Amino acid sequence: MKQIRLFSIFLLVIAFSWVALPGWAGGYKSRPWIVRERSTYPATLTSEGVTIAAEPLFNDALAARVFDKPDMITRGIMPLAVIIFNDNNFPIEVDGLSIELIHGSDHTKTLSPNEVVYRLFRKDKSWFPKTVLPRIPRSDLNQDALDDFDSKFLMEKIVEPHSKGSGFLYLHINSDDLTSYLKDSVVYIPNVYRRDNGSRMIFFEIGLETAISAGPR
Repeated sequence: MKQIRLFSIFLLVIAFSWVALPGWAGGYKSRPWIVRERSTYPATLTSEGVTIAAEPLFNDALAARVFDKPDMITRGIMPLAVIIFNDNNFPIEVDGLSIELIHGSDHTKTLSPNEVVYRLFRKDKSWFPKTVLPRIPRSDLNQDALDDFDSKFLMEKIVEPHSKGSGFLYLHINSDDLTSYLKDSVVYIPNVYRRDNGSRMIFFEIGLETAISAGPR
């Protein structure tokens, strides 16, 4: 009987340790995200055979359609979808890391997937400055979440001729009224390149007022 009791305690310890791991099984689940027809995106701009749409997931319900986290906006991170349609006979590349959300004098760039996952899944929900962010070993992160946020990250997106590509930026916006803030904001995309000859194409500036006013889709 004593051996059975000790074995039961051992199993409980193993089970608790497994659940406590950052990427424990049964936790985060990847959710699909499908690019719609270009005409369904209110905030778009077309130039030189390229159309780019921007779609902010500006509340928790919208963000939770794509990411398995019910309080993403509440915890200070907003996903911004960038969708690229290339109607040219040559491939193009969009540098996601250079994209900025501009609001007055505020210029906001994306956080990395590592930082996003660390901030979203830590027990302490308070926001702390990036200057005090510790070095984050990959093993300390929720692995399933990190794989999903990595795979959906825009970063450097190559779009083949007559094709489309997409990805997300992860933005921390310091505002108590996110919808009003976004209505007066512009997505600035400075670095779009032709892949056939390396030349730089024209920059894009996409206002978000139409996307916010149209509401969730």
